[in-house]
Amino acid sequence: MRRFELFSLWIFLSFLSDSFSALFPPMAMAATVGFYAGSFDPPTLGEVAIARCAFGDAGVHKDCRDIGKKISRMVVVVNQAGDEDPLASTRERVLMVKKALQKYGDRVEIVTATGDSEEKMRSLLGDGNVEQLIRFIDEESYKAARSFAVNQDPRLLWVVVPLKKQGNSSPAIDTSANVKLLSGIGQFKGESSAAVQKAIQAGGTMGGLFDPAVKEVIERLGLYQPVSEDLAALQKSLFEESWKGFLKDLKSACPSISNQKECADLGSAWDSISIATDESMDRTDPKKFSADVLIYKRAQSGDRWAEKFTDTALKPLQGSARYAQFKPVAEDMSSKIYQGYPDDKLFHLRKVFVQKQRPSMEPLKVSQKPASCSPPRGPYHMDIVDYTSDRFPMAFAAFLKEQFRKRSISPTELYVHNQSVEEAHAFHRRDGFAIFYFLQTRRGQLHRNIYLAVRSKPRAYRVVFTNVRGRDQEADVFCQIYHSGTFSSFHWLQARPGLPLFVFNRIGASLKLNDKDWLLFGFKGKWTKILLEQGWQPQPLVKEGLDIDLFTHPTIKRRLVVARNVYGSDANIILDTFHKKGIRQVVYLGTSGAVANYQIGDVTIPDQVIDSNKNSVPFERNFAHAYAGDLSNRVTIHDGTKHAWVQTIYQETEALLLDWKSKSVAAMDVEGLYLARFARDHHDLKLGAFFVISDQTLGDSTIDESESRLNVIDDSVYKLVAFLLPKVVAPK
Repeated sequence: MRRFELFSLWIFLSFLSDSFSALFPPMAMAATVGFYAGSFDPPTLGEVAIARCAFGDAGVHKDCRDIGKKISRMVVVVNQAGDEDPLASTRERVLMVKKALQKYGDRVEIVTATGDSEEKMRSLLGDGNVEQLIRFIDEESYKAARSFAVNQDPRLLWVVVPLKKQGNSSPAIDTSANVKLLSGIGQFKGESSAAVQKAIQAGGTMGGLFDPAVKEVIERLGLYQPVSEDLAALQKSLFEESWKGFLKDLKSACPSISNQKECADLGSAWDSISIATDESMDRTDPKKFSADVLIYKRAQSGDRWAEKFTDTALKPLQGSARYAQFKPVAEDMSSKIYQGYPDDKLFHLRKVFVQKQRPSMEPLKVSQKPASCSPPRGPYHMDIVDYTSDRFPMAFAAFLKEQFRKRSISPTELYVHNQSVEEAHAFHRRDGFAIFYFLQTRRGQLHRNIYLAVRSKPRAYRVVFTNVRGRDQEADVFCQIYHSGTFSSFHWLQARPGLPLFVFNRIGASLKLNDKDWLLFGFKGKWTKILLEQGWQPQPLVKEGLDIDLFTHPTIKRRLVVARNVYGSDANIILDTFHKKGIRQVVYLGTSGAVANYQIGDVTIPDQVIDSNKNSVPFERNFAHAYAGDLSNRVTIHDGTKHAWVQTIYQETEALLLDWKSKSVAAMDVEGLYLARFARDHHDLKLGAFFVISDQTLGDSTIDESESRLNVIDDSVYKLVAFLLPKVVAPK
């Protein structure tokens, strides 16, 4: 296939070299725009080659340079789902196209279009600065599009690219002055998106199917890799469990957005939605795209599932004012962006591409531990079953119990590593467990990863936890395992040293800061959004691990380090690292669970923290106290509160909570103890800590429902950031 591709492209470019000037004569001061639309699921080599040629990329062929001189910029439209129901989400397909064309900078504009691209066409042709529009299109799409009124505009010029070899194209293509059929070339034989999907699912070598930049996205996100047949039932169960949890969160959030009647009507509409598999439906069946059917596809990405969940749930609201209010809430419940990549918040299995490496030479201590949880048994006010299942899916637990009976896995075949997946893979590959599936969960993803390791012959499984680091994270993970009711014991693999919280890149390693600079710690996404809006420029400081950026502004001398929040004792690493680099001013934004009768979204400013031994650690030097009065006009502030420290939510039995309440504890959190201790031990440090109430430990909205209150929490955080940022950047 590769030989035919190169030959076809040579014909294509030779034709353009000879004919382009006649077809598209130069115009004085003309702004000629290239236009290319498709689903790009995924972007094929042929599609990327056409786009690059339009930019004048001589790396494709030397004659492309002349084409690039005609076109001032290229608009690439990624069509949204529509009837095609792609395997990758819109965000993932846009990301692949952006990566493939990133070298062209501001000469390329990548946009999305709902259903088809005609609206964007009308917009461009209505732009007075656009003199000519050159549309690159495949033969079949041209046949469908040529009848639209917008496509009769005389300024529109067509390059029609057949999908078949020369001689098989339809003679019905109009080859008038503004249309040229490029016979036998274009999107190379066998290289449609559907064909590429089939090739990769059949085990095709991706190096010969994709542009390297597209391949990197596919491997990182595990796209176009359906689970094997033995895991098909598990994948569908994860889809169903995710949908139920998503609807539960949406119903819980509804009262904060709408009235009781509308919430009741929506709840009824959501409950009527059924799940059908794509294979079981007639593709001409109108029910496939009806409001009461959600289509399951095994090969779709988790982010595509998230996109479908939102679209399906909000169909009853389309065209109403409520749609715009519900959509960001629904999207936040099901997905997010992490380090520039889509990261769904749904249960989902995806095959991972692990770079083979030798087993680590670091000392590795292997021990067998009982699957136990340190907190004593006792009733919980929250639903501890729901809390656990959000982190260890019920469908996954049921699958494991079935495999225990089949003896495909034993109740001791759980391995917990304080290492990366690459190191863990090297360890298990020695026993034949070469295939790893990543298990995405709805909660608790940042301080551990779960993998299902598979051995083909004889068929066997192992469960592998990686990236478990820090004593607080370990306690939480061990309790997740215990409460899942699956494994009786596990292998605890500890490397020395273990996985670092983060590794600086070259810029981070050499960075020196001063007492005018700030560390903004926690709710990184909210800080980043507002900083970007105000013209601050981010620069990554790490090459792996925790997400940390340095923000600078062209008119402001001080610099801002913005770090994502961590879990528990890892707060010490962040504070100590940047204190040694010169930081003397810190703002921390975190969350806590209310013990007192506080509401979701309230803000607490503690002046002491009580540890597990009931010892009090003072936090009077928390400079957040100075802002309590001014902030009270924006959010509900509780100043001078007493916080308690918990290592894990699993410690929050009713007995503990009632005991804390009797001692006037207002809220509980995991990081406050470390912040208070660090501030106490570093008198040169100015540290302000604000905690937003995310759940009511003894109230109506407990931690297992916190996802449904994200809009309320986010509103308080944005108000805090809007208030604090001028204080941080204002000169003194």
